Amino acid sequence: LITDSLGRVTLNSNLAKAARAAGIPQEGLGSLPSDTMRNNFIKGLASSGVITTDMANKILGLPYNQSIGFGGGTTVATTTQSGTLDDFCDYLEKTGAYFNITLSKDKVLQCRADQGSFGVHQDKYDGVKPDKRTLYVNNDTEYNTSHDFNIAEILKGDHDYLLDLYSKSHSNINEKLMEYGLEIADNIIDQLAETLSGVLDLGDGYTAKALDYAVNMTRRYFAPTDKDGKYITEKYTNNQSVYYNNADRYHVKDYVGWVRNDYKSSDHRRHVATLSLSNMISAFLTYFEDYKNGVSTLDSYGQQYLDVDIALKQSSKLVTDKKDYMYTWKTGSEVSSDDMGQAAFYDALFNQLCARGWTENDDITKNQYLQEMLQSGRLYVSRTKDDGYYYQGNYSTDSYIKEVADETLIAHAEAKYNTEKAKLNQKEEMLDLKMKNLDTEISSLTTEYDTVKNTISKNIEKSFKRYNA
Repeated sequence: LITDSLGRVTLNSNLAKAARAAGIPQEGLGSLPSDTMRNNFIKGLASSGVITTDMANKILGLPYNQSIGFGGGTTVATTTQSGTLDDFCDYLEKTGAYFNITLSKDKVLQCRADQGSFGVHQDKYDGVKPDKRTLYVNNDTEYNTSHDFNIAEILKGDHDYLLDLYSKSHSNINEKLMEYGLEIADNIIDQLAETLSGVLDLGDGYTAKALDYAVNMTRRYFAPTDKDGKYITEKYTNNQSVYYNNADRYHVKDYVGWVRNDYKSSDHRRHVATLSLSNMISAFLTYFEDYKNGVSTLDSYGQQYLDVDIALKQSSKLVTDKKDYMYTWKTGSEVSSDDMGQAAFYDALFNQLCARGWTENDDITKNQYLQEMLQSGRLYVSRTKDDGYYYQGNYSTDSYIKEVADETLIAHAEAKYNTEKAKLNQKEEMLDLKMKNLDTEISSLTTEYDTVKNTISKNIEKSFKRYNA
């Protein structure tokens, strides 16, 4: 990169046009932007003629390397695809993205000594009575103790997938019921991480951190915890439990996984704890995208663009509520090292433009001007060092820059010199010939003069002698 004394990248007019098309101010952003701005920059490079449309499509098919030039590694060789939630879900359906819940009848029955049951049903299902046979077991019947749940179907659905844990007792929901529910939830979160990382981990390190963040936050806010961050499983007295209360009072609604605990005296004192599978997946993706795009990212109203906060409150903003939100996932196709090199360079250039700012100077396309600016120290060549960061280099000490003789120019000058010399030699030879001719002519004239002179002198002498002068 060519940079000025302030570290700003110096661009020619075509590169500056691409920077403007991406919305990068000349003073820079001071931070790294989202994939969308990077993609606009690459498209701008193509429209301004810096790269071909084919090359732009190849770069756009690779994951945006947000850390290159700032200590990050090279661009990975896996192509990506971008689209809306529906597009992402279509891809998940093609690849078969599932998680499994397998219920243990023994553990279900251990939750309550008298009677216990677990079942998954669909809430808000157009008034149709939910079919709990999707996954259901109690002490009398086993409809289906194991079921694979389609992640895309849950994400795209307009109804919630709920796992209800029932117990009929004269006491409150006990610890075993809670503990087994937590065991199921932990297993679901692990499966989500494993399945979704296969498409969301772009291999750039940054998305891996975003997945870790999603796992930790989904698990952290899955259910209410105590001051040490541990799930609360003990019971309290005097109606102070976070898990139960009297007559249709609901609790822990604000949590990602546990969305309901209630006690219904009208139903033989039945206690119900509910896990929302829909909430868990939505929250997982929201935490992932929230980290990837910057947790503090705000919308046009100054509100956090994506927000699960401590849990799924009514005001939370989830990726599943933003149908126009763009996702990026990998498709597994490999690309050439040349294409990777192109993508790495333009991602690094883009990152520096956003972080450092830029200036426009079309004269840098002129070799003589650029050489003079570098030699005078008004411009610098900036390149990455071993630590992965960009540093300005000195023109005279840069190992990649050498002042060497331009053999073409030398040959041209020499040819011109020889041509002019030959012309001069020819003129000199012609001049010499003329000089010789003149010398000969002068010699002839001198001889003739001397002859005439002698003749005249002798004639005079004879005349004087004849007349005795």
